[in-house]
Amino acid sequence: MKPAIAGSPQLWVDTAHETSSPSVLVAAALAACGLHLLVILGVGFEPPEARSGKRTTRPLEVVVLRQAAPSDEKPEVAEAVAQVDRQGGGTDDAQDAAAKPSVEPAPEPLDLGPEMAPPEPVPPPVPEPAAAIEPPPPVPIIEDTTLTATLPPLDSDLEAPAPEMSPEPPEEPLPDLKQPAPEVTAAQIVASRNLEIAKLTAQLDEKTTAYAMRPRRKAINASTREYKYASYLEAWRRKVERIGNLNYPDEAKRRKLYGNLILHVAVQADGNIARIRVLRSSGYDVLDEAAIRIVELAAPFAPFPPDIQAETDILDITRTWQFLNSNRLGWEN
Repeated sequence: MKPAIAGSPQLWVDTAHETSSPSVLVAAALAACGLHLLVILGVGFEPPEARSGKRTTRPLEVVVLRQAAPSDEKPEVAEAVAQVDRQGGGTDDAQDAAAKPSVEPAPEPLDLGPEMAPPEPVPPPVPEPAAAIEPPPPVPIIEDTTLTATLPPLDSDLEAPAPEMSPEPPEEPLPDLKQPAPEVTAAQIVASRNLEIAKLTAQLDEKTTAYAMRPRRKAINASTREYKYASYLEAWRRKVERIGNLNYPDEAKRRKLYGNLILHVAVQADGNIARIRVLRSSGYDVLDEAAIRIVELAAPFAPFPPDIQAETDILDITRTWQFLNSNRLGWEN
């Protein structure tokens, strides 16, 4: 043993045990493990209720939901309320009653006053029962024996003549579809095109000739101011007015008829009349017919002057005739 150091507590160290063997280490490890197991297993955990000494028991409730058949009976109040909106619930004895749908009381109607009150529903009209339709009385069947009595008996030996059959026309041979179509050459195409062009050219020349041959017309009236036409119109008017006053309709004088009408007169270059028509009637057939008769009595008129013939073939003269109440013929300017 080593002596203790001076000034310190006396500690004696056993030098014989400084070197330990492996068996000692194993024993120490086993002792440590046993001590830890003892501590771990000796420590217990209890809930707060166990510590206070109070233990409560909560029963587990099981609710069985079952779909019941619809019924018209008034449902009863269920003993238990389900977590969801389903039918049923309660004990076995009350399951049938609780499975029926509960009927909530209808909410009381709000008093909206006479102005806001909804209209009362009108019941639909009840159709009247249709009157029974009586079937018509049966029509009596009358046998007609006169036809059988007047017809002569048929002679079985006579045979009806057979109708004559018209001879069938000979069948035309069908074209052979297997034969190839004839080929069209460029010369045939050019010839067909030239023929079509010649045909169109002939039609155009015919229309041009007809247009050139149509009569040249010139419309004149009271507003015409060109001298050559205005002078011819004035000469025509004076002649018609003179003939009209000499041949004023007697019926118009007797009935005191007067009025205005528009007359169209087509005069040819030689002075003859091509056409006369009334564009607007005076309202009296006597006056309309008198105007036409006056123009016919005044014809033929003077031929067109050379300056008019150079550009006009027919003059369309339109004037307003006036049968005045003084039994005179006038004109509207």
